[in-house]
Amino acid sequence: NALVVNINNMIVGGAIGVDPTHMYILYLIATLANIPLTAIRANMIDNTRNKAGKYRPYLLSMGIPTVLTVLGYVYFPYKLLYSFFPNHMFGLEGGYIAKIIVVLIFNLLLQFFFNFFNDAYTNLIHVLSPNTQERTDVLAIKSVVYSLAPSIANAVLPAVSKFLTNNDMYDIKVYQVCYPIFAIIGVALTAIVFANTKEKIVQAKTRVVQVNFMDSFRSVARNKYFWIIALAGWLGFLEGSYGNIMSWTYNYGHACDGVVMGIINTVVGNASMWGMIIAPFCIRAFGKKKVLVGINTMNIICI
Repeated sequence: NALVVNINNMIVGGAIGVDPTHMYILYLIATLANIPLTAIRANMIDNTRNKAGKYRPYLLSMGIPTVLTVLGYVYFPYKLLYSFFPNHMFGLEGGYIAKIIVVLIFNLLLQFFFNFFNDAYTNLIHVLSPNTQERTDVLAIKSVVYSLAPSIANAVLPAVSKFLTNNDMYDIKVYQVCYPIFAIIGVALTAIVFANTKEKIVQAKTRVVQVNFMDSFRSVARNKYFWIIALAGWLGFLEGSYGNIMSWTYNYGHACDGVVMGIINTVVGNASMWGMIIAPFCIRAFGKKKVLVGINTMNIICI
């Protein structure tokens, strides 16, 4: 997720060296490309008739290509492109244009494989039990475990950068050292999830439902709750703005060194854990609607 191109992506901008304006262009291209990719993913999942279930098969079949794409992303010899493409094109160095194209290809691969994996992992919870409260309880545990990965990464990466690159978080060496380790652990844990879960809501292979794409599109377009949730998502980027503020303070304000930043990220990640643990109990006591309104109100106050 840290490598998916957006205008705030400091790995692509700082470590790989893509200009912010060109990152924005790549972001627009990838966003538009993701529209048909989303339709392809949805069609594949809707037509999945696998004995392992609807989502479990994709944990490994999409998880492993995601890891390989990420490793290729950080290990690709971008500097060599300047030797292969020495001439200028469109007022830019040929090697730089080639680098942008390579980043775009890696990003499109991530848009498909990672988003597919993430969809399967996220939606797996919905087919493990028909009981909504049981799913909420399991989701709390799942969220704590799942959030350990970015919490560990946020603590480790600044510390590694202090000793490896003199506090330069955006030297590609940091990710070349850390990402293979993260990848091996991630694939192993994903295999454990695959082996130790069983989808309880499984459609028979003989049950085939043909849904016209335009009919489903019109149905979604008329669903007011979809638009309410979508609008909340469009505005919800502000809820994660604290991460950008901390990142900018570290990278541009030089408020602390890598070890201290790692400790700060760990403390902030620990705060998230308590919210995940308490959520099921609050939902039992007050209901999902009141909890959602309450936490969004507090998010606004804190921001």
